[in-house]
Amino acid sequence: MSRRLVALWVLVLLTLLAAPAAAQIDQRLVGVWTAQAASPLGPIQSQLILQPNGSFTRLTTDTSGHMSRMWGVWFIPAPGMLRLNVQGYAPTHYRGTAIAAPPSELVQYRVLDNNRVQTGTGVIYHRTQ
Repeated sequence: MSRRLVALWVLVLLTLLAAPAAAQIDQRLVGVWTAQAASPLGPIQSQLILQPNGSFTRLTTDTSGHMSRMWGVWFIPAPGMLRLNVQGYAPTHYRGTAIAAPPSELVQYRVLDNNRVQTGTGVIYHRTQ
């Protein structure tokens, strides 16, 4: 096999392995969503922004006003499942101590109507945009 043909096969293989084209986007989820949920430290307010290009941002605020943000890519790996692959987060430090990166998430969901989505844990997100 010539070097050119091997290089072409390597390029095709890398493209197939890295291609997010197989990832599905549920267009019903595109938008800005808010929810309130319980946590060990008290209720938290969450805003989840799902972009049509597959990127997401989630802002979370607790009752003391502390805010955190994470971002990355989202897709639907299977019907009724939402995958949030975290690529970055802030803050990365609190009072001089490093904060661990949040894990990527696999969330079961059910679309209730055009303005409400329920997660597998019962949290209901309301569309704000």
